[in-house]
Formats: sequence, C-alpha cells, structure tokens
Amino acid sequence: TLIPGVLMLLIFMVTVYSIGVEIKDRTAREWLRMSNNSIYIALAGKLLPHTVIFFIMGIFYNVYLYGFLHYPCNSGILPMLLAGLLLVLASQAFGIFLFGLFTTMRLALSTASLWGVISFSISGMSFPVMAMNPVLQGLACLFPLRHYFLIYVNLALNGYPLIYAWHSVVALMLFMLLPFFILKRLRTVLLHYVYIP
Repeated sequence: TLIPGVLMLLIFMVTVYSIGVEIKDRTAREWLRMSNNSIYIALAGKLLPHTVIFFIMGIFYNVYLYGFLHYPCNSGILPMLLAGLLLVLASQAFGIFLFGLFTTMRLALSTASLWGVISFSISGMSFPVMAMNPVLQGLACLFPLRHYFLIYVNLALNGYPLIYAWHSVVALMLFMLLPFFILKRLRTVLLHYVYIP
C-alpha cells in the first residue's frame, strides 16, 4: 500500500497545483476561453494527460510488485490494474474537489498533503481500522487509500473475485463524483479570483 499511497499523494498535489497555477499565473480566463468557457472541457483537457501518465505509473508498480518481486496476487493482475485506475481517477477527483472547496492554492495544497499523509495511518496498512476508535473507523471511509487497501486485501491477498470488493469499488467511484459539487464555484473562482502573492 505504500507505493500506491505515495502515488495518490502525488496525484493530490499535482492536480491541485495544476489548477492553482492557472490562477497564480493569471491564465485562468484564457484557459477557460480555449475550452469554450466549459469547465468540463477545461479540466478534461488539463487532467487527461496526467491520468494517462499516472495510470502508466500504476501499471509499472503493479507489474514490478506482482511480476518481478512475486508479491502475492491471487486474483490476477488485471483486477489490481483496475483498482489502480480507480485510485488514480478518485485521487484526481478529490484534488479538484479540494481546490474548489478552498479556492486558494496554498490552503488546497496544505490540505491535500495532510489528507494524503494521514491516509497512510488510517488506511489500515500499519494498524487495523477495526481496532481504532469508532470515530476514526467512520472517518477512514473518507480516504481513497482505505478503499484501495481493502481491494488489495480482498483480491490480491485473499484471492476473492472482484464482486466481493464491490463496496470499495463503489466508494472510489463516489469520490469521482465529488468535483460535480464544486464545479460552478470553481468556474467562478477561475474567472474572478485575483491571486495575491
């Protein structure tokens, strides 16, 4: 879980920075104008190349871990590649959501790094979630890495079919819906926010 966790943290940071730098460099209006004033097209155009690069990185670490180092992967590598793609998309969506929520690059980057680092502790990798305080057990659901970890345990370690991890797959898909709650606000910020150094 350490390698996908680091990848998730990088995705958080790169996604927030790539949106925030448009405001910082005062190119946000031009970015929107080039996308016919559609925030959907603007985000897709900016983040799709990142998605491809991060997914390729996910393929490499899966092949390295399960192919060369022979880590246990009882369900086959394809479900783990799917889990990697879901993690990449959920992490990007969460990065967009954080920027739209806080609207300043500094605060969004700080929150993204904090959320990413806490993920290592609360995902269940180092200490079982079921032994944590009940409040922390509930909060663990708010971290994409927790759901990736559950997919990893169920599929790679236990060898269960993907259907047994459906709740974690659905949770990662729900993370992908988060940007839709802040897209209107994000578009307004891109058009009217003035960066103050």
